[in-house]
Amino acid sequence: MDEVDLEKFKILYEHQKNQFEKEVERFRRLEEKATKYFGSMTIAVGAYLFLVRWAVESLLPPKNLIDWLVIISIILTFVSFMSSWSFSFRATKLSDIIRMPSDTALIEYFSDNLRGTVLLGLSRRYSEAIIEIEKAYRDKLYLVIKTYSEITFTAWSLTISVALISASRWSN
Repeated sequence: MDEVDLEKFKILYEHQKNQFEKEVERFRRLEEKATKYFGSMTIAVGAYLFLVRWAVESLLPPKNLIDWLVIISIILTFVSFMSSWSFSFRATKLSDIIRMPSDTALIEYFSDNLRGTVLLGLSRRYSEAIIEIEKAYRDKLYLVIKTYSEITFTAWSLTISVALISASRWSN
């Protein structure tokens, strides 16, 4: 193996290693975003339950159309909160990302093979790892996107619910 081939393998190895590190970092950022969504949803659910507990005491039994609309909006908002929270919870589920080997088999692989073969073998291993991380990223990204959609719907439900609660309190 000449020096040119060895240099190509070094470049390939460095490229694959760099790509692997970027994919791992991208995956970690997505996990952080999912965790932030989960935390926000947990706080929002608690605050909404506090508001609803206060509002329901004066609404039951419903006396007019607005009271009925408030109760329906509370139920719809609560269901949408639970849906958002569910997707958020699933998105925060920790994933075991593939790691590069560092065992005795790798040491033997280094000692039994030429430098170019080792660089090429490690480059292939990085490539396989990148593919696995990309799959895990896509799966988690689907859940984060779904969570965002659910949060958007929940925000609208919450806005309507709070407006109806305010209208009900104002009219009574």
